[in-house]
Amino acid sequence: MMETINFGILILIVVNVVSIESVIGGDIYPVRPLLIKTYPAVDNYQSDIYEVYQEPYTYDLSVASAIAIIQGEGENDVDGEVLFIQKHPPTGAVLVRGNITGLPPGKHGLHIHQAGDLRRGCEKLGGHYNPYLLQHGGPRDGLRHVGDLGNIEAKEDGFAELNFVDPVLSLVGGGRSIVGRALVITEKEDDFGRGGTADSATTGSSGRPLACGVIAYVK
Repeated sequence: MMETINFGILILIVVNVVSIESVIGGDIYPVRPLLIKTYPAVDNYQSDIYEVYQEPYTYDLSVASAIAIIQGEGENDVDGEVLFIQKHPPTGAVLVRGNITGLPPGKHGLHIHQAGDLRRGCEKLGGHYNPYLLQHGGPRDGLRHVGDLGNIEAKEDGFAELNFVDPVLSLVGGGRSIVGRALVITEKEDDFGRGGTADSATTGSSGRPLACGVIAYVK
C-alpha cells in the first residue's frame, strides 16, 4: 500500500510539471514582448523602480504629440505654445519645444502640475505631478518629480525658447502620462530643492504661477 501511494504521488508530480511547461511554451500563453522602463535606486531613499508593459497594449505605440497653449495669470501678457513629442511611447523620451513671450527677463520655473482644470486659475492645480512620491529636484536629478522640468530663461524682450528632451515624461500609458495635466511657468527661478527650506524641498522656492496651460493631445 505504501509503495502504491508513493508511485501515485510521483505520477501526479510529473504530470503537473509537463502541464506547466506546455502552458508556458505553448499556444495558451505565448511569449509576449515586454517594454520596460527602469529608474535606478538612490541610496538610503528608494529601490529600483520598474514599469513593465506587455501585449496586448491598451494604447497606440505610434508617435504621440501633445500641446499646451500658455496664457498669463491675471493681467500679465505671457503667451505661447509648448509642444510635446514622444516618438517611442510609452517608454521613450519626450521632446519638448516651444516659444513663450511676455515674461519678465531672467529664469522662471517650469513644472507640470497634477490637475488640468483651469476654471480657478493657475494657482489651483495641485502640486507638482509626482506619481512616485519623490522629493523635488532638477530635471537631471535622480530624485525628482515627474513634473520637474527645471527653468526657462527669458531674454530682455521677454522671449524664451524651449528645446530639450526629458527621459521621464510620457504621453501615453502608465503613471507618467502628462496629458490632461497643466504646464505652469512660475515667477521665480527653481532652485532644484537645494535651498534648505521646506518650500525649496517641494517647489524649488519658485514662487507663484505667471502662466499655465492644459496639455492636450494633438490629432
